[in-house]
Amino acid sequence: MDIVSRQRINLLIQLAGISSVNSNSPAAKIVKRVAKECEFPDKDLNKLLKSPEPIGTFGALSPNQKEKYVNNLGELMGSIKLSNHKALLCQKLVYDLGYSAKEFNSIVSKVQRIKGKPASSSKEELILRITA
Repeated sequence: MDIVSRQRINLLIQLAGISSVNSNSPAAKIVKRVAKECEFPDKDLNKLLKSPEPIGTFGALSPNQKEKYVNNLGELMGSIKLSNHKALLCQKLVYDLGYSAKEFNSIVSKVQRIKGKPASSSKEELILRITA
């Protein structure tokens, strides 16, 4: 398991406010899907859920890694209602990753449009998987 995936999953856990891998909330589903696609072990996911780590810095991330962070944050914001504090934190993190509010809002809007429709086509499922 790589440290970048661990930090990304940790960040999603903290923003989503989930505490159990058994939760079926939309936020928990996003975290579990990202963990699975990163081949993140269940035992490590449970440890992070019980005791999240401090949020690290983003300076050493590659452009591709930054894009994954931003897409995951956009998926989370587009799928669940975050508190004002967490929404502002999310927007600050996106800014720290080098993305504008306009770019991020576009990602969130795309997720909301897709989530608003039944995921019947493989194209829609592909767009959602891009965020992993």
